[in-house]
Amino acid sequence: MMYTSNTFVPNNYEPREADVVFLGVPFGATSVSKPSIYGPVMVRQSLKIVEDFVPAMYEKIKVCDLGDLEFVPGSFELTAERVRETAKDIMAVNKKAFIILVGGEHSMTLPLAEALEPKTIVHFDAHGDCLPDYLGNKYTHQTWAWHASRFSRIIQLGVNTKTPGEERIVKERNIERFGFAEFIKKTPKMQKPVHVSIDIDVFDPSFIGETGYYEGKATKEEVFGALDKIGADSLDIMEICDDKLPSKSGFLAADIIQRVLAKRFL
Repeated sequence: MMYTSNTFVPNNYEPREADVVFLGVPFGATSVSKPSIYGPVMVRQSLKIVEDFVPAMYEKIKVCDLGDLEFVPGSFELTAERVRETAKDIMAVNKKAFIILVGGEHSMTLPLAEALEPKTIVHFDAHGDCLPDYLGNKYTHQTWAWHASRFSRIIQLGVNTKTPGEERIVKERNIERFGFAEFIKKTPKMQKPVHVSIDIDVFDPSFIGETGYYEGKATKEEVFGALDKIGADSLDIMEICDDKLPSKSGFLAADIIQRVLAKRFL
């Protein structure tokens, strides 16, 4: 018997028979913050050793770890096309699969959403990411929500930055913002399918360590309380910028993944 592993799951199922499909996208070309190309590695290694729901999860949930996308360095357009094609190929063989994408910079949420076509996107972030362009670039980690609002209703939680012109954009586009207490108490009705997109910098720095920007103020109780109110159909966790293990943000992402999957499948 060979005691080896190339993923975080004991049995790596084929996409067509999996309940959950995990995909890493280590792309980080448009962000001006700390590079997030090691995000998928941090989360996989954290999922291997986190203890909360693991035994029950692996007994009842079939997980496929597809590995990491072969991204095109420096090209949003070519990498985005690969994300779209990969997500569509997954759905072609398994329409019921719960897709989890781990990045990598937040721009990659856009091609995933274009492929999945959710009616609602619940966006956890310290930043709105809804500018029409950023530093002259149309497609970046700061603009994906502006593009996604063309085809999805976007609900934002945790935004506390004041980007010039963004308040007007929020009013004009299909974007709504809530505080955590308001959202948890009076959860708005959400048309399905619902995609959840989490920028790890939504959290207060004490929860995530040295990663990206530092405007986040959310606590685990706030984020997890909101997640418990959402029936997610897909998930991405982005901007995990640690470059060494153990990873504080990697463990937090692992907790989020298991929390969301436990609510959906257990």
